[in-house]
Amino acid sequence: MRTANYVFSVISIVLGFALIFFVLTQTTNWNIGFAIGIVLVLNGAIRLWFAQDDH
Repeated sequence: MRTANYVFSVISIVLGFALIFFVLTQTTNWNIGFAIGIVLVLNGAIRLWFAQDDH
């Protein structure tokens, strides 16, 4: 389960940054896509933190 958490956390972080970058290149204002990107990055970071505690 630890490996799966690492994989999902890295995928979440990468997708979050990709979405944020995409939204910033398309528009200059904040919208729901930017917020979803931030949530994805935070989700990945939290998953990565808790994955270190799995045994």
